[in-house]
Amino acid sequence: MKTDEFIAQWVQPFYLQILHGNYYGLSEDKKASFNDKVKSGLELINSDIVSQLLLSFGWREQITGSWFCGLKGWSQFADIIGTKLLESKVTYAGQGHSFALACFANEDSVKYLTQYLNFYLPKNDLVYDQAWVMPALMWVDEQNNTNHSNQYLVSGGLWDNYIADKKSEHWHLDNKKESFWKLMNYCRENYAKPAVG
Repeated sequence: MKTDEFIAQWVQPFYLQILHGNYYGLSEDKKASFNDKVKSGLELINSDIVSQLLLSFGWREQITGSWFCGLKGWSQFADIIGTKLLESKVTYAGQGHSFALACFANEDSVKYLTQYLNFYLPKNDLVYDQAWVMPALMWVDEQNNTNHSNQYLVSGGLWDNYIADKKSEHWHLDNKKESFWKLMNYCRENYAKPAVG
C-alpha cells in the first residue's frame, strides 16, 4: 500500500522530469541534482517498489516505475509494462512504458510495440503514445540489427496514413527519432546502459 512517504520518495522527485523527457533539457545544475536523485534511486529500488509503482492506477507512479525498470534492465516486468501500454488507460504513462521496452530491446519489446502500432496507428482520431512507440521500435531495431519498424514506415503505410491529418512538426518522425535517441543516450551515459536482448 502506497503511503505519502512512498510517493514523496519514489514519485515526486522524478515524474515531472521523466514526463516528455524533460530531464534532457534541464539546466546543468538541475541536471546534476536530478542525476544524483536517480543514481540514489537506482541503488535503493527493488522489485517490490517497482511492482507498487507499475500496478498503481496513477500515471505518475506508472511512468516512474517503467522508467526505472528501463534503467535497471528489469525485463521481467515486460509483460506488465507491455500490457499497460496496450491498455493505454492513463495519459502520459505510455512514455515510460515505451522507454522501458526500448531499453529491454528484446522479443517482448517487439511484441508489445508492434501490437500497439497495429492497433493504434489505424485510429487517426486517437492521439496517444504513437510518437513514442514508433521511435522506441526503431531504437530496438537499431540495437538488434532488425527491421520490425520498416513495415510501418513504407510510403503510404500505417505511419504516413496516421499522420496525414496532423500538420504539427511534432509528428515529423525525424524529429521524434532524434529526441528519443537523445533521451536513450543520455540515460546510457549518466545512469546505466539499457539492456540489450
